[in-house]
Amino acid sequence: MSKTTTTIEDKSAGAATPEPMTIKNFRSNGDIENFYRYIHENGLRREAYMLMEYALSKVAKVRKGKRAKTLQ
Repeated sequence: MSKTTTTIEDKSAGAATPEPMTIKNFRSNGDIENFYRYIHENGLRREAYMLMEYALSKVAKVRKGKRAKTLQ
């Protein structure tokens, strides 16, 4: 019971709780914003695009393999 009271007191004291990551608030995350800023300031758009294409192609292959197994 005291543990619950402590949690309530912490919330009323203004303790910031991290907001869960969703698709809608992904880009507003501080780490992601800093990553975008780093890419822009250092002229790494082409390289970042190539990395994203590579990563997405790997994910697509895995998803396609899983989908083929479920259809069989």
